[in-house]
Amino acid sequence: MQATQAPVVDSAAFFAAPPSTPSALVDARSRFITNLANAEKFESAVREARNGGNQVLAAMGSWVTGEYQKALDFVGHTSELDTFVKGNSEFELGNFAAACATLKGSHQSQDPQLVACTLHALLADNRAEEFIAALKVAQLSATDQLYFAGRRKELDGAYEAAAVDYRSAIELDPKHFAARFRLAFRADLHGDELLAVSLYEGFLTSLPIPAAVLLNLGILYEDRNDFERACGCFGAVLRRDPNNQVARLYFHDSHDSLDMFYDENRELKEDQLMKVLRTPISDFELSVRARNCLTNMNIKSLSELVSHTEEDLLEFKNFGETSLNEIKRVLNLKGLRLGIRRDDGTFVIPDEFDASRSIDIETELAWLGKLSEEQREALDLQISTLNLSVRCHRALVERLNLQRVSDILLYSEEDLLGMPNFGITSLNELQKKLEEYGLRLRSGRGEDYGQE
Repeated sequence: MQATQAPVVDSAAFFAAPPSTPSALVDARSRFITNLANAEKFESAVREARNGGNQVLAAMGSWVTGEYQKALDFVGHTSELDTFVKGNSEFELGNFAAACATLKGSHQSQDPQLVACTLHALLADNRAEEFIAALKVAQLSATDQLYFAGRRKELDGAYEAAAVDYRSAIELDPKHFAARFRLAFRADLHGDELLAVSLYEGFLTSLPIPAAVLLNLGILYEDRNDFERACGCFGAVLRRDPNNQVARLYFHDSHDSLDMFYDENRELKEDQLMKVLRTPISDFELSVRARNCLTNMNIKSLSELVSHTEEDLLEFKNFGETSLNEIKRVLNLKGLRLGIRRDDGTFVIPDEFDASRSIDIETELAWLGKLSEEQREALDLQISTLNLSVRCHRALVERLNLQRVSDILLYSEEDLLGMPNFGITSLNELQKKLEEYGLRLRSGRGEDYGQE
């Protein structure tokens, strides 16, 4: 049977006919960044634009991928679109005064996205009077009218009435980010932690994930003593914006608290990780191109390699997607991944890390029998290409930190069913997808490893 692939979006269309207005740019983000596979493809094209010196495309593309500092580095100063990219990037980086200065007078624009961006900046910089005056003349979409009416009521302390407006906006447009975010924010302040977490976690499938979502969700995780997830949220903000002082402060607090909960097994696993990370790169079979690139970057050990992110490697001259995928496969077979070094020099222990794992994935999956060429290719596919439901995808990618189809097959049906929020419906969905590639999960340890 032909496997169903996630829809692939041709990012070349963006660069061939780039957006000319703020609204068109916002729409482009929703069209080109629809899933991880499309996001990676688009990010690669943006890197080429930056390396090629095309400032216009580099600025717009960087904004679409959520690389706001790089968008600022390339943006011009000649159009409303430039004003939006610069003002919104400043806003997303927390530079609210600078955003207001850039967007000054833009509330009178005919473009609703630029108007909304200006009103948000005024609110964030506590310019209530300017916001109220601008709101009176602003031309907004019907959904934004409801949303900003709610923000206006908040200024007067009418929080319940504001929440009604936010819910009305969401009913009109279920994807309206600002209304959903503000409703989550109010729920958190009123002590409805379950609703707040649920709303914030709903944003985790939207790319790029806004920094404000990650910060607020990280704080809620911290309140629950879920310091691993809290560190993950704050670390994600820092990878995008290393100068974010709020994220840095919260990250260190959560990491310090995490240290208090280490048990002997975790300490043993950390010792095993450090031993593996001392392994020299020369111990692995790599292509000449990949090996030369790592040598030129002065990367000699696994610890130095995993200290870099995918973006770090791809920014290096002559280092392409082929070399990246080759290196990711090597790391994956040891339960490692790129970008696990914390800011304080320690390393995140991936959930899938096991120092005893063989680096031969086919040996680990010997119970499948002799693999066909099609099955070998399927093992290397990103999980996102399976086009799974949100619940199933999040359980595999976010909770287990799995990346490829081969990672899934290291778990049995029992293992997966033992996970929170992974039930028989998700299992049946996953099994059906795997069968399309001629693969299957182990039904249990007794079947494949012999009865003990």
